[in-house]
Amino acid sequence: MNKSPITYETEYIYKNGVKIGYVELKGSAYCHTAWGYLKFYSAAPYDYYANVWVDSFNGTTKRAFTSCAISGGTRWIMKGQTSCYTAQLWNLNPYNALAKAGIYSSSGALIISANTGRY
Repeated sequence: MNKSPITYETEYIYKNGVKIGYVELKGSAYCHTAWGYLKFYSAAPYDYYANVWVDSFNGTTKRAFTSCAISGGTRWIMKGQTSCYTAQLWNLNPYNALAKAGIYSSSGALIISANTGRY
C-alpha cells in the first residue's frame, strides 16, 4: 500500500477576483487520516490572518474537528507567514472529512471563506 499522502481536493481562494491561495484536504489511505493545509501566495499582512479547520462527519453528524490553532497544528497564519497545517483526524469509512479556510480582517471579522468537499 502507498504510504505517501494524497490531496483529496484543492479549493482556490479569491479576493476581489484575484487568486490569493488555496485550501487543501490532504490524507493518508495507509493511516486512514485527513488533515488540512492552507497556503497563500503572499505573506500575511497582520497577525491572526487565517486558519483552516477539518471537520469529520459520520453521515450528517459532526464527529470531530481540528484546526491549525489547536494542539498538533502549526497555529494561526500570522504576519509574514504563508501557510499552516492542521493535526490529523481519523478518517475511515463511514467518516468523511472536509477542510474549511477562513481569512479574517485585522479587527477579527471573517471576510473570506472557502471549503473543500467531503472525502
